[in-house]
Amino acid sequence: MTRIFQGAACAVLLLAGCAETQKAADTTVAAAKAQVNPTLSTSDAAFMTSATRGGLAEVQLGQLAQQNGRSQAVKAFGQRMVTDHGQANQEMMALAQRKRITPPDDIGAEHQRTYEELARLRGSAFDRAYAQAMVQDHREDLQAYQSEAMNGTDPEVQAFAARHVPVLQEHLRMAQRLSAR
Repeated sequence: MTRIFQGAACAVLLLAGCAETQKAADTTVAAAKAQVNPTLSTSDAAFMTSATRGGLAEVQLGQLAQQNGRSQAVKAFGQRMVTDHGQANQEMMALAQRKRITPPDDIGAEHQRTYEELARLRGSAFDRAYAQAMVQDHREDLQAYQSEAMNGTDPEVQAFAARHVPVLQEHLRMAQRLSAR
């Protein structure tokens, strides 16, 4: 029993370390991008990197919800994530091109871990876990977008964030309703 507990504790620490490693790597990449385009601050480049990873993840998770979900509400929410985040991803790619930076083309380790955990589930178990993940993810996204909208230094990046705050607020409300079922 002690070995099981120790193994679980190690797995949690490893996963937490993985997320921190991803954040540190993203910050390093953002600093390099800001050097390529000195008019873009490191914090704006880091936001763009993180927002791109999150947007790509939302699309992949939304597709997974359509495949593995049981309830029509979860499937519809998944479709909404594919549509809304797909459009936001296109906007972000255009913004990145204007800013002369190369956005990430993968979802990163933290989002990949969430995807893998959810991919193992089906039906009602998937619905519950997906709804909870979407509440947590959209809380974090909303906070990051609001921060960028208020504190960003690049007007275009700041405006992008501000335009998407109401959409993320709606997504959070929808996810909370799914989670409460």
